[in-house]
Amino acid sequence: MFSIMKKWFWYDWILVAIRTIWLVIIASAGFVDSSLIAGSFWIVISFALVVYLVPFIVRYRKEAWYLAVEVTATGSFYLYIAYAAPELLWSFVLLVITIGLSSSRTTYVWPGILCGIVFPVLNGWIADRLPFEFIFSCSLGFAIGFTFNILIQSHQQARIIQEQKQLLEQHIKRIEELTLLEERTRLSHELHDTIGHSLTSLIVGVESLRSSVPHSQIEKIDSLVGIAQHSMDDIRKHLHQISQVPLSHSLSESLLQLTEEFMKSTGITVKFRVIGSETLVMQKINFCLHRCLQESLTNAVRYGQASMISVQLLFDSQQIRLQIEDNGIGMEEIQFGFELNGMKERIELLHGTLSMHSGPGQGTFVICNIPLLTEPVHDAIRLLIADEQVIITDSLKQILDQHVDFNVIGTAENGREALEHCERSRPDIVLMEFRMQGIDGLETLLEIKQRWPDVKVVFMTTFEDSLQAATALERGAEGYMLKSIHPREMKEALKLIYNGGTWIDQSVATRVFEEMKRQREQLEKIGSSLENYPYGLTKREMEILEHLSGGLRYKSIAAKLFLSEGTIRNYCSILYSKLSVNNREEAIKMARTENIV
Repeated sequence: MFSIMKKWFWYDWILVAIRTIWLVIIASAGFVDSSLIAGSFWIVISFALVVYLVPFIVRYRKEAWYLAVEVTATGSFYLYIAYAAPELLWSFVLLVITIGLSSSRTTYVWPGILCGIVFPVLNGWIADRLPFEFIFSCSLGFAIGFTFNILIQSHQQARIIQEQKQLLEQHIKRIEELTLLEERTRLSHELHDTIGHSLTSLIVGVESLRSSVPHSQIEKIDSLVGIAQHSMDDIRKHLHQISQVPLSHSLSESLLQLTEEFMKSTGITVKFRVIGSETLVMQKINFCLHRCLQESLTNAVRYGQASMISVQLLFDSQQIRLQIEDNGIGMEEIQFGFELNGMKERIELLHGTLSMHSGPGQGTFVICNIPLLTEPVHDAIRLLIADEQVIITDSLKQILDQHVDFNVIGTAENGREALEHCERSRPDIVLMEFRMQGIDGLETLLEIKQRWPDVKVVFMTTFEDSLQAATALERGAEGYMLKSIHPREMKEALKLIYNGGTWIDQSVATRVFEEMKRQREQLEKIGSSLENYPYGLTKREMEILEHLSGGLRYKSIAAKLFLSEGTIRNYCSILYSKLSVNNREEAIKMARTENIV
């Protein structure tokens, strides 16, 4: 009850004040002049307490029933008062004002007729008085209350408009920051691809001269290589600082900064807490949780009308958990629209889960879980690197061989050599360029997946190409990264892929999601014009729903339809959203109940 009262505005207190004044008048009447009450004083007081408390409780427990309970209780009480204390009938106007105050534009007719005409006529008839005075005063009281209600609604709308304005200003500010981040990322990648590759070529070239120079010149070779490596480390450090300014802090610092900016721009109280010992995470995880928290905070205010939000970031040995809980109005059924599906897709790409719990008047609870690959790799991950540029393959081999968890078993200059290596040594992961002479990367991928399905393929390219990335993932690739990736992040991404995950560069992923959304909308339009499936489902979604109902898992469906598991997960997310369900089980139950399949 106290938690509800904390959310009251000034007009809620006015409503309570009028009802309290009415109760005081009824209670004091018997003490001031006992002749005013012809019946039992205690029956009148008990009845009045019921009329005072019951509608008040119903209003904040089941608001849809409030008006009917209020009118019924008030009318019944005054029919009794007309008999037991007719001199107190004038106080009926006070409760009529509160009824008018609680009526809306869609419900004011029947309470107005009952309180302004029907009950005054019945009261006048029971009290043996002319009802015209009662009709006038009660009708006027209802009109005053209803007029005041219109003013309150205007105040509420103005408050909502102000909140939406604050949210819009916050979004504009964030869009500016993300635009700046994207431009810095683009520039840093271009610089890395030019200067970084030049320095890499210089290091490898100087190293190749080591065996052909006199022993007395070895120190100069070491000095030149050291200078080049130091310069490359400095460039990489500065470029990644440029490209990741908003997310250059630790995960907790990044999320704390976001909550502080949100509180400053909206005035909403956000409590942030970190549980456990923080561990270093990939920028991809940092960015994913940053965006999920941003969406959750915005939705809590925009749709939930929350005044307080609690955020907990929990670290343990197996996973990171981000919990966002608000005290808003909640919702009866969670609708996975585009924003929530975007959050879900980002988390699932990191092998994580998104769950939401909500109910009317209970707020909303969002949980984001992302697993951590903290366990050591017992057997080194066996890698094959394929790229036309020998300098690149040698550089990557040098970087990865320095880590005990990786073993580069070979390099290839084209797709044919990559296939020959796979035939001989069966690597765990093939890390290769998309564009190669002869058999290109896509053909090589298809051949590898057909002959050795367990071998994982990761594309590493110089330029961002969302169509290329989407095609690669759809054909079965487990990863798509840029050559400008930081070595530490590349190693963590390869571990994630080795353990069954999928990795795609964040800058490319954003474009892939936008392209998928555009293609999905076009396919749905085409599908709706050709075939009319229930709930706007496409032919492919109906096919996947039939496989789900048949008990197949995502991996089995992907094999049957010759798609990647990640693509099937994306299709299922859209499918669940269209059916307004949260998971596989609910979708299957709904499909069988409504004979969709």
